[in-house]
Amino acid sequence: MKEKLIFIGLKVLYVFIAWLVTLIVNKIFQKILVKNVTKKSDIHTQKLVSKLTAYTIYLIGLVVIFSIIGIKPETIITSLGLFSVAIGFAAQTSLSNVISGFFILFEKPFKIGDAIEINGYVGEVLSIDLMSITMRTFDNVLVRIPNETVLKASIKNYTKFDVRRLDITVGISYDADIEKAKAVIERFLDSNPHVLKEPGYTVMTKELADSSVNLRILVWIDRKEYFTAYDSIVTGIKEALDREGIEIPFPQVVVHIENEKQD
Repeated sequence: MKEKLIFIGLKVLYVFIAWLVTLIVNKIFQKILVKNVTKKSDIHTQKLVSKLTAYTIYLIGLVVIFSIIGIKPETIITSLGLFSVAIGFAAQTSLSNVISGFFILFEKPFKIGDAIEINGYVGEVLSIDLMSITMRTFDNVLVRIPNETVLKASIKNYTKFDVRRLDITVGISYDADIEKAKAVIERFLDSNPHVLKEPGYTVMTKELADSSVNLRILVWIDRKEYFTAYDSIVTGIKEALDREGIEIPFPQVVVHIENEKQD
């Protein structure tokens, strides 16, 4: 009985040492990767390579531990064969997500920190993993999307380029002078610090709507100032038109009532 307890104790010790060595080896490899490989890559590639390396080392460590316990790798594979159908379906989905993750890695439609829109969700990318991406929406909700879904979806990347365009529609009264209104707006845009001089702006007549003549204003801004610039420009246009007495009408319905002649 004493010899059996000593044998079990040694097994436990060997397992502990094997797992400790696995953790140390992983830490060493992670430092080597940071120093020689991932430091030259983007955050997305760094995390992906780091996780692949860690998973590989952990797998080797588990095989060693199973060998110490007395379980041969081929025995584990044979046992898993009993669940091959169930595992096959799970593996198919997982493998599809992993492969999609590599396509995303090489195509790079976005990176960690980008603001994107995908499948109706708009937010900041927090992580890009082997199986999925996670993002935080602007109302602070965490969303996880499988890589396969990401690869098939249409993606809008709002932070890919440094310059963004604002498309603003302003309605003026039918009684207003269109050219005067354009000139007022152009003077304001010339003086607004958020409006980029290059590639410039455009003010044009868009349409004759039901209650107003709609002007379309295309303005280029620095994307980092998007919300500040949008508020400044829209507010400034309204105030500039008000100062010149140019009315921005609200929707109106004119009802004509005809008197019927009685015989």
